[in-house]
Amino acid sequence: MKYIFITFSGLGLPIAYKLHQQGFEVHVGMVQNIKDYVLEEEIQSAQESDDDIRHRIQLFKGMLPIEPADKVIERMRSIPNPQEYFVFFDENCLYRWVDKVRDLNFHGTFPTKDDFLFEVDRKRAKQFVKEHYPKLETPEVHEFINIQEGIKFLKESKDLWVLKGQIDTARTFVPAVDDPGLANTQLAEVLTNFPEKYERLGFILERFIPDIIELTPEKFYYDGVPLGTSLLFENKSFGSGNISIQTGCSEDLCFPTDMNDRINKIAFPPIIDEMAKQHKGWFIWDASILISKRDGKMYFGEFCSNRPGYNSFFNELSQCSSINSFFENIVKKRNPYTMGTVGCSVSIFNMNRNEEDDSISSNILVNYKPEIEKDVWLWDVMRNERNNIITIGTDWNLAVITGAGKSIHQAVNRLYKNVDSFAVVGAYYRPKDDFLSMDYTSSIISRLNYGLERGLYKLPFDVKIGDIDATI
Repeated sequence: MKYIFITFSGLGLPIAYKLHQQGFEVHVGMVQNIKDYVLEEEIQSAQESDDDIRHRIQLFKGMLPIEPADKVIERMRSIPNPQEYFVFFDENCLYRWVDKVRDLNFHGTFPTKDDFLFEVDRKRAKQFVKEHYPKLETPEVHEFINIQEGIKFLKESKDLWVLKGQIDTARTFVPAVDDPGLANTQLAEVLTNFPEKYERLGFILERFIPDIIELTPEKFYYDGVPLGTSLLFENKSFGSGNISIQTGCSEDLCFPTDMNDRINKIAFPPIIDEMAKQHKGWFIWDASILISKRDGKMYFGEFCSNRPGYNSFFNELSQCSSINSFFENIVKKRNPYTMGTVGCSVSIFNMNRNEEDDSISSNILVNYKPEIEKDVWLWDVMRNERNNIITIGTDWNLAVITGAGKSIHQAVNRLYKNVDSFAVVGAYYRPKDDFLSMDYTSSIISRLNYGLERGLYKLPFDVKIGDIDATI
């Protein structure tokens, strides 16, 4: 298989880099202008600073052959044997670039505008859930465009709320305290400090569900044929015990599941199979489910519609014999995963800051042992003139480290053995005892156990949950 990657933010570049290292033919096209990346409604107002452009264009410099996306797309139209290629659009918001080659006979993932809107248009997503997900509740939501209106609502409310922006850069914020007055003051502070992000397409305040158990089932297809399901447990909070700010993902655990598990019947009603049949190539659907421990009710969280989740996709790939075997298998309409495996990951954050302006530090050496190469997924990096891998300073998300095995213990032990072989000055990651903790309700293992007790799924791998011990 030969590969073509189209990206703006670089989310798929860790995969492209590994395939390139392994000798596969890889072409990468990077979207140059942010106006060619955002929704049509945002084109006029969308801006990217000169520093952000410079840093983004440097991603994987000296490590991957990267060209402007329009040149790669133009060349695709003259490729005589498109069936030899897999085209990877790494975000569903790249649908306008997909439209340029959707009519060609390539393998790949081909998200649509509708797919993207399912993820960012929360009102539309909740209406879809009300119509097609009979087992799921939808939390109370209030929509706002203006920051001051949202702050006024928070000052008058006696309830707890979660802040969610309508674009990726407007991050979800969950208050760290249980007192409504203090919690709503935190939310108002976030809105005050980042008005441009939350007013760009608006934001919502969603009623906070206490004692929540979150899990995310995923189902994937090729040319409308269902291939398999998996289950993801993710922690987004920066700190151990799920405290501090939210990140994209700080640690996660995932494994293949039986398509007939109860959780999959809830998460994938018949309409999802029908939608998959309308899509060409690789189609992915996941829906996060929030379960209240107080009354057992299940609530809809959000969709990740027809795009891989990051970090979870790296985690899933770590359970395959190779990245190429994953893509070869799905193209042949075979499940690429083997029941009985489990994978886990942690994010490595670059905590170094420049003294002059407190921006993320560049030129920090990234070093690791060659034997962990399979489980290292680099992000904010390039090669310098000395052929060393260094940080760029685009993002504090420096890398993801994975570990896989046939039990949770085996996977977690491998993960942290790999982490011990990865060296970056000033890096932070959540520790092993936190990953295996059962001391707080929202820990990965506590949630895993809860779902088992509810009979939502079976564990396909070799582990006795009661024997899990952070000291092992």
